[in-house]
Amino acid sequence: MDIPRPGARSHFDEEEQPPPATFSRRHLLFAGIAATATVGYASYSTGQSTDTARSTAPATPFRTSTTTTSTTTPRPAEAASVAPTSTTTTVPTLTHDLTQGMVGSEIEALQSTLAALNFDPGPIDGIFGGATVRSVWAFEKIVVGTPRTEMRGIVTPEMWTQMNGDVQITPRRTPGGTHMEIYLPEQVSILFKDGEPRVISHVSSGENIEWCDVVEIDLDDGTTEEKGICGISKTPGGVFHFERKVDGWRNAKLGRLYQPVYFNYGIAIHGSGNVPDYPASRGCVRHPMHIAEYMPDLIEINDAVYVFDGVEEPETYGAQSMIFDYPDPDWVAPTTTTPPTTTAPATPTTQPSATASTATTPPATAPPATAPPATTSTTTTSSTTTTTLAPALVNTVPQP
Repeated sequence: MDIPRPGARSHFDEEEQPPPATFSRRHLLFAGIAATATVGYASYSTGQSTDTARSTAPATPFRTSTTTTSTTTPRPAEAASVAPTSTTTTVPTLTHDLTQGMVGSEIEALQSTLAALNFDPGPIDGIFGGATVRSVWAFEKIVVGTPRTEMRGIVTPEMWTQMNGDVQITPRRTPGGTHMEIYLPEQVSILFKDGEPRVISHVSSGENIEWCDVVEIDLDDGTTEEKGICGISKTPGGVFHFERKVDGWRNAKLGRLYQPVYFNYGIAIHGSGNVPDYPASRGCVRHPMHIAEYMPDLIEINDAVYVFDGVEEPETYGAQSMIFDYPDPDWVAPTTTTPPTTTAPATPTTQPSATASTATTPPATAPPATAPPATTSTTTTSSTTTTTLAPALVNTVPQP
């Protein structure tokens, strides 16, 4: 066992005990004061450190027993779903009718409203012209439900309120993508994209009468051909697809067409300067010129076309063919005349007589067919060849 150093205590020395501590009353008093001061200082330090920690520590997310709620500000769409806000739009009050020929800010407001609803009124210029009238016709027939024969093209205060209300226009067919619906009883077409209207237009379709006319037709080689043909001006109902487009003007059997897009052989939608409030075409579907300017750009080949005739559903007919034209039996093709050809006259010859007098011989007659050409005299002949062309058969196969 180790020997402790001199003056040091060893825990192995069990016999020696430390002397008991003795405290006087003064010692106890000073000890109490010191203890009180220590506790107070400790409390003050703790409070200061707590306040400092609170001011510098990051905010703690709000927590429930099972879920932590983030304090991040929601995006606008999320905020709207939690606390939607309502916006009140004040609609100007209309106290009188708006009619064709009027100008001013009220007409400009009307045009803006029609354009927002996709009833294209043409330029928003504050002038109630023909393009605006046709867009009002379309609104009357599609939204108000006015029969075609009763529409007026006048915007009444009641119609104005309806225009600025909740207008919902849905397609009758939903094939997806882009498609057009043509309503023959109403004389309106609507181009839909994914079920939403893109362009709503007043139109003029087939007059449904027999007609005959001399037409000038553009051929594929760049030339034109004149023909006399007859036909039935009918726009058949059915389900079709856009087949081809022509940029600009085209002279066709059914007339002069602007920006045509064909969907039933020779029947197309196209622009025209004459789109009256009744069926007037030879079978095509006329649109106002300002709409035909851009309509082909919104259409792709093979987009569906549904033509509703008010009698049967389009699917009942399927792709019902147009009524093809036929030759006009009373038309006579122009004739082709070859101008006459004149040769030089024969030169008269003289022979002396027995009496030395001079006599003039008559022109020589034409030699026989067997005579050599060198011994013949030239005579003056003329011939006219007239060729009468039979009426050309009208090509009844689909146009390319």
